[in-house]
Amino acid sequence: MIIQKMCLQQFSNETKDRPMALHVSPIGLIRLGVNNDKRFNRLNQFLNEVHKHNGNIALPTFSYSYVNNEIYNMQNTCSRLDVVSEYLRKKNKLKRTADPNFSYLLFGNNFSNEHFKVQNYNSFGNNSLIDELYTKDGYLGAIGGILEHLTEIHYLERRIKVHYRSDKIFEGVTIDRNKDQKTTSVEYFCRFLDSDYVPSFAKLKQDLRKYNIVKKWHIEKYNLRIEVVKFKDVLSLIKDKIKDNPEYLLKKKLD
Repeated sequence: MIIQKMCLQQFSNETKDRPMALHVSPIGLIRLGVNNDKRFNRLNQFLNEVHKHNGNIALPTFSYSYVNNEIYNMQNTCSRLDVVSEYLRKKNKLKRTADPNFSYLLFGNNFSNEHFKVQNYNSFGNNSLIDELYTKDGYLGAIGGILEHLTEIHYLERRIKVHYRSDKIFEGVTIDRNKDQKTTSVEYFCRFLDSDYVPSFAKLKQDLRKYNIVKKWHIEKYNLRIEVVKFKDVLSLIKDKIKDNPEYLLKKKLD
């Protein structure tokens, strides 16, 4: 895979009109510092500097609050993903979106302010943040080789109407930035729990690399390497593969 070297301004220009959803594994930050605190702080600097240079990155801070019958506090509910996501959430509380299951931190000014409003919402539907990423011909990015963690793929599954998922409504209470409480409902494109299969993007990850759909960007200032795919290119691949294998994005449950 050819590595494309970029300065920070080039990266920001690439994501100015085509925002990126960026997934991070701690292993991909090893070059950024001698310990996790320095590495995570350096990543935080990168994200905020991209913001200042008019780039746009959405970073997951999923909490699955309504799924777990919990109150979602936009500023204080922890991310359930990993230590990187939680570290960044604490440093950027006002950048977190209002989705009580699939929240993101938004670094950039080219996102709709609607994503910060507490309201009824479909996480993978029309006018969602993920829909905005797709509509703007955006990118999916991964630090640390975790292309199999691209949750945004569920949006593509919904677009092509896969047979093993459907919208399910969850209700709960959200506390907004002003500490006001509001009861809302959100839809989540769930898999059928009685299926013999579970989600797996392992084959997709392999094929994205095999067909050279993945590009690797190296942000020289931060010595940061990001695997990048165009969101719409992923849809084209999935459509082609799923014709021959309807379970392309699944794997058999272990007994």
